[in-house]
Amino acid sequence: MNFSLMQLSGFMDLLHFLLENLSGKHMTLGENLKELGKAMVGIGETDSERTGDLNFFSIEQAKAIIDYLTISLFKHYKLYEYLFHGLREELVMSNEHVKEPAQPAVPPFPALLEEDISSDTYSSFVVSPSAEETESKQSDKEGYLEEPRPEAESFKEDSVAYATAEDQNSTVDEIPHELIGNLEAEINEKL
Repeated sequence: MNFSLMQLSGFMDLLHFLLENLSGKHMTLGENLKELGKAMVGIGETDSERTGDLNFFSIEQAKAIIDYLTISLFKHYKLYEYLFHGLREELVMSNEHVKEPAQPAVPPFPALLEEDISSDTYSSFVVSPSAEETESKQSDKEGYLEEPRPEAESFKEDSVAYATAEDQNSTVDEIPHELIGNLEAEINEKL
């Protein structure tokens, strides 16, 4: 519409006035249209007694403003009422990061990566327990399980440490043959 600065200011004041009636005074569509009519009185008249605040608009400009307000504000009046007065769920957005501590390493699963974990958390959950801790856990289970024999453990460790690859391969081959051979003998006896 090629409004001057004064006309643009007047148009923005009129729009602010109508939106304030809607949001602050809770006016209905009819009441707000009446207020618009009162504000537009005097446009295009030459009589100095009847001129209003918006006398710097011509009649054509006033019609264009009313058409614009009808299309943009009054046509969607219920939407604006909901916008200003409707209850809405408030979404809270933040940039906080929640970190959960790592779970302790369980034997069938590997230890978790230590990325993005503080060293205290890493040492308390991921690092394997010391010898003292394992002994105290074993002493707690004394009533339920048999205590391991230190001679048997040292025997197993010593025998595996000195075994060669050939010894291990021959043992792996012998065990299935012994089991299968015994099964074959039992089956033949039963037949």
